[in-house]
Amino acid sequence: MKLFGRSPADRHRVAAQTYKSIQDRYNAAMRARQSLEGVRDDVWDLQLTLFDDVVKGHTAVAGPLFSAARLSFFIEFGTGVDWTRATMSALAFSTACCVLDTVSSGRDEPLPAPLLREMRGMALGSAYVAHRCGVPLAGVMTAEAITSLALGDRMITRETTATLTTDDGMSTLRRQLAEMRRTAADELRAARTTTRHPSQGALPLQEAMKQRFLTDLATYETTDGATRLATSPNAVASARAALASGRTLIYIAPAPRSATALRLNYPPGDREICESIELPALDLTTVRTLVDRVRTAYAAAQRGELGRKALSRLIRSTLDEVTAAFWTPLLTAWPELRSTPLALIPLGEAALLPFYTALVDDTPACATLNLTLAPSARALLLSSGWQPPPNGKTLVAADPWYDGDGFQPIPRTIPEAQAIAALHGVEPKLFRVDEATNDVGGNGSSPEYPDPLRTTDGSPLTTPPTTLTELPDLTAHFTEATLLHLACHGELRSDAPLSSSLLLGGRLPLTTLLQGNLTPGATIVLSACELGSITGDLPDEQLGFPAALLAIGARTVIGALWPVPDTPATVTLMTDLHRTLPHSPPTTALGQAIGKAHADGVPPSVWGSFTCFGA
Repeated sequence: MKLFGRSPADRHRVAAQTYKSIQDRYNAAMRARQSLEGVRDDVWDLQLTLFDDVVKGHTAVAGPLFSAARLSFFIEFGTGVDWTRATMSALAFSTACCVLDTVSSGRDEPLPAPLLREMRGMALGSAYVAHRCGVPLAGVMTAEAITSLALGDRMITRETTATLTTDDGMSTLRRQLAEMRRTAADELRAARTTTRHPSQGALPLQEAMKQRFLTDLATYETTDGATRLATSPNAVASARAALASGRTLIYIAPAPRSATALRLNYPPGDREICESIELPALDLTTVRTLVDRVRTAYAAAQRGELGRKALSRLIRSTLDEVTAAFWTPLLTAWPELRSTPLALIPLGEAALLPFYTALVDDTPACATLNLTLAPSARALLLSSGWQPPPNGKTLVAADPWYDGDGFQPIPRTIPEAQAIAALHGVEPKLFRVDEATNDVGGNGSSPEYPDPLRTTDGSPLTTPPTTLTELPDLTAHFTEATLLHLACHGELRSDAPLSSSLLLGGRLPLTTLLQGNLTPGATIVLSACELGSITGDLPDEQLGFPAALLAIGARTVIGALWPVPDTPATVTLMTDLHRTLPHSPPTTALGQAIGKAHADGVPPSVWGSFTCFGA
């Protein structure tokens, strides 16, 4: 197929018209339940032509490539006839995403919302088809290209303005690059010695992808000669994240009929760079069922219809199902991961599951494994670059109340903040203590009595009684502190995830936080409801507090996937975490605190939702 037109506008017009004709035929065939064979071949040929055009620098056809590759992918994915075509369509789609994101960034504009909506599910499906094709590395490439686009520019800005300005930042990065290039060059030489002669036909996709990846690693350098953390190609960013963090990366991608785990090893040692296994019990329907079950249970608990004993049974069963669907097959296939530092990157709605606290050998995974989670490899790469500053400032703040429909007072945040502040030798910042004083008391002794929850299920007042502009000391502490513990309500916005807010004396939205920088290397503990979660119609974007805070300088973010009980047990869990933090990395400190709570018989409704994100 050949497209005509010399100017960018002509190329785009002809490409768009050609795609629309194919789309119309596809819609007609679907309505008439006719064969898609002709459409399948034509959209495949179109995307190959457009991909070749984009590679030659004709970015005007990136939009039609986005649409053609997406349609080709879903046709191949739906039929399962040709997993190689599906994988190559996913790679073409991810290329189009990157080009469109670059063009939008050059105009200082966000990626168009309709394109973001159409991206939903692509990271999940791309990872799965790459596994079925036997080329898991392609799944890593596409997943990294599609996720976190909304925060990519911010991450690069923080990396260039903060990480590389540290005393040893550049030398550390140069050492990492030198190691990458040596390892890649050795692997590339080995791969070439086993490559078939050109007369034997085209390289299999698996060999071609590996050589492309290794060549990128061996020759990596930026256009202006600088060494940067987050500007490399997608798979290179994954390899650099593994190298910088010292962790093996595990991508978790549920698909409609099954799921896959992609394992990235770098340096690979005596293993393949990327491997994958099937997770048949973690399909997308199962993921959504588990998430809905937990949300429904907490909503019932908030209404007083489900007691703490029943809620704990349900949470325990959810943890057990995640173990059976994920940890058991993973550790059966790769038992050496029990002693390997791991970073899990759950894609899409899998990010709402409690992988961190699911039980391994009847112990929370975080207490027995060296484990962290990350919204993407880029986020892990960046957070690994922030080094924890010595002798930093500590901010402990609490707000037990928020005025608005559906919000309950959470008085236990006050003793929590006071106990944690005392451990660090600082004064806590407390808001509206007098209003909460009378609410600190017993919650009833019956296990059927529902616990009060730090929940986002409500609507805060549009104009809160206090605004952060009236609290300059608090905003200054946010940018100066290296350890922050925030105990409060939160508001998750499904319609606008980056407008989700901390409700701390007033509304502090993510958009405000993203306008500035945290102290590089800061640790943030969100002792609040669901603020470790994601929301909105674009779960592939992984938008939420962890991703945003890692993008503006945090090294580690601790947050909860679900509502948190406002009980003495939560206060004890948070206090145990901070008692260990000065001597241990945050993921170790949280793992030990959760392990202790589990061993002491504390119900999983208290500790089951907490997760550690970042380095």
